Amino acid sequence: MRRKNWKQVSAAVVMAIMLAGCGNGGKSVQKQETSQGEVNPKEEMQKGSEVRASFVEKNKDKKAKDSKDEKEKEADPQVNAGTETESEIKGEEELRGDGVAIIATEENFDYVALGNSVTCNEISELWWSNWGMAATTEENDYVHIVSRWLEGQSAKPVTTTVLDIKKWEVAPDRNAALDDYDKYFNEHTDLVTLQTGENITEGKETLGTDYPALVKRIREKAPNAQILMLGEVLWPKDDIEAAKHAACDQNGITFIDVSDFLAAYEEDTFRSSLGTQVYGADGNLHAIDNEVVAAHPDDEGMANIAQHFIDNIILTN
Repeated sequence: MRRKNWKQVSAAVVMAIMLAGCGNGGKSVQKQETSQGEVNPKEEMQKGSEVRASFVEKNKDKKAKDSKDEKEKEADPQVNAGTETESEIKGEEELRGDGVAIIATEENFDYVALGNSVTCNEISELWWSNWGMAATTEENDYVHIVSRWLEGQSAKPVTTTVLDIKKWEVAPDRNAALDDYDKYFNEHTDLVTLQTGENITEGKETLGTDYPALVKRIREKAPNAQILMLGEVLWPKDDIEAAKHAACDQNGITFIDVSDFLAAYEEDTFRSSLGTQVYGADGNLHAIDNEVVAAHPDDEGMANIAQHFIDNIILTN
């Protein structure tokens, strides 16, 4: 009975967020109050919120190129029959990169979300999409909820880039791994959220310098952005959380406590489960059959994480 009540409350929270401006671009935005105070509605906004998972861009572009090449071959068997040209080789080299960044501009509100599988995940045997693990649809993961909320509040079109921070978490040299993220930030980046820590099992002795270096690098590359650091939502560890706290204190970054989320999670609220039906990027339903995936936040948990971020976002326009 307790879980049913939590679900009813959480469902109400999701509905409240959507009514307050989490709908798709082009729909009217209802007037709402948040911790930021009263927000004016923008009923006639005709703009969309682009959410791009950077690490799948290369696959997306490659599929498009392969499809084009295949059509050309069908139309003319002689096309591409010879040796690869220099431009073709260069194109393949670009496709092997980390993907295409959404370049922040003054005309857009640019949001960059860094996180591990709670935030995004490559398609694999265990997971069938690139959005937050265990969310039943793309729209229900916390990044998309935050992005839609931003769309409802910002006077500018919203662009969202989702970055996988797991490679930083598990890197033998985390400072060296920072270079991979530089191109996703500039002076026009408006908001950066960090969800990290769950995959760190080794190299803890350097966390006292690794986390400050991470935050400092983002601050240097995105000097005008608000940066928010979320506490661990899965399997929190005191040494990791202490390092995150210290990095935030040293750099004037907001640390978001999630002890209320964790208390509910320990009682099996906000947690997915084996057998849960989720949609994949292929458009088909899949049943969660792995305990690690099932341990991730469900839709209600994702909505709760989104609300933690939303409660701390400060908009100036």
